[in-house]
Amino acid sequence: MSLYERMDRYAAPRSKDNVEYLAVYTACFCVLLLPVAARRLNPWAPRKAGGPSIFSETSAMATNYATSSFGGL
Repeated sequence: MSLYERMDRYAAPRSKDNVEYLAVYTACFCVLLLPVAARRLNPWAPRKAGGPSIFSETSAMATNYATSSFGGL
């Protein structure tokens, strides 16, 4: 049986898990936004040309925290 013939391929995600993940992600994003913005907007900090935006950096960190909280790490 190939991967395309599996019965659970189009299974709907469980809504309770999705809501819990979004709640943890949102909480982490809100908590991490201020320190990341303060660090990036610090006039004495060295600047990286072409680095990610404040929101994308915060989003990546929040994703890591939320994923690891459900992964048992």
